[in-house]
Amino acid sequence: MFAGIAGGLLVFTGIWHATEWMMDGRRPDTWRLVPVGLVYLLLGCLLVLGTGGMITQIIALLAAGMGGTIAFLNRDRFSIRKWVTWAFILVDVVIVLALVAALLS
Repeated sequence: MFAGIAGGLLVFTGIWHATEWMMDGRRPDTWRLVPVGLVYLLLGCLLVLGTGGMITQIIALLAAGMGGTIAFLNRDRFSIRKWVTWAFILVDVVIVLALVAALLS
């Protein structure tokens, strides 16, 4: 159940990352979100489909953990809307928590 929640959130935030340049303008920082979004989207689809098992969950946990950490450490340096940056950080925290719960159950 927790892996499915994390997968759904990864799909949602992956699409949001990949399309943020359309909503906030074409700048280098918004373009850097596109590959991150595609990775999140792929991992989310794999989790939702139940493909890869524990390995996929661990990779998704590492990706979301690193993404949230990088976003938090650089939150004042990005030329991305502040509320969007904080939303990405909070969603990454929820994804990490859901994946930890999935791996422990």
